[in-house]
Amino acid sequence: MKRNSKGQFIKGTAGNTYDGFGIWYDKKGYPIIWINNKSIKLHVYIWEKENGEKPKGYDIHHMDEDKGNYNLDNLELLSYSDHKKIHAGWIEENGKWIAKLCKGCWHVLPLDKFYQRKGLTPLNRCIKCSSIYFKNRNIKEYKAKRKIYMKKYYKLNKEKWLS
Repeated sequence: MKRNSKGQFIKGTAGNTYDGFGIWYDKKGYPIIWINNKSIKLHVYIWEKENGEKPKGYDIHHMDEDKGNYNLDNLELLSYSDHKKIHAGWIEENGKWIAKLCKGCWHVLPLDKFYQRKGLTPLNRCIKCSSIYFKNRNIKEYKAKRKIYMKKYYKLNKEKWLS
C-alpha cells in the first residue's frame, strides 16, 4: 500500500495516487482527491493547478469524454450552458450552435425546426414531435397511464421525501 508525504498509509485508494494525494472515485466515475479537508475532482485540480482558479459559472470539459483521461491537453474550460449543450448532443460550427438532437424522433435537426422560447434555448422536441406529444397529453388513455405512473413514482420515493 502507498504512503502519503507524511508517511501515513493512504486508505481506500487501492494505492492510486496523484501528487501524493489518494484517488477515490465518485458515483459518476470521476477521480476525486482530498485536499485540505475538501474533496475535489482530479481534472478540476489539474486544470486549476495550471491555469488558476476556475471562474464561477464554468465547467472543465473532457474533450474525448473519457473521465479517466485527465491530461491537460484533454481538458477545456466551457461555460456551464455550453457544457450542457455538448452533452445533450448539440452541434457547434464556427462558434455558433447550429443543430441539436430531438428527444422525440432522435434526429439531429437544425435549430429552426424547434419551437423557440424567448430568451431560452429551444424546446427539446422538434415542432413535429411537439405537436404529437401535446395532442397525446389530452387523450384519456394517456392520462390514465400517467396517473398510474405517478402513483408508483410516489410510492417509490415517499420515504426519501419524508426523511
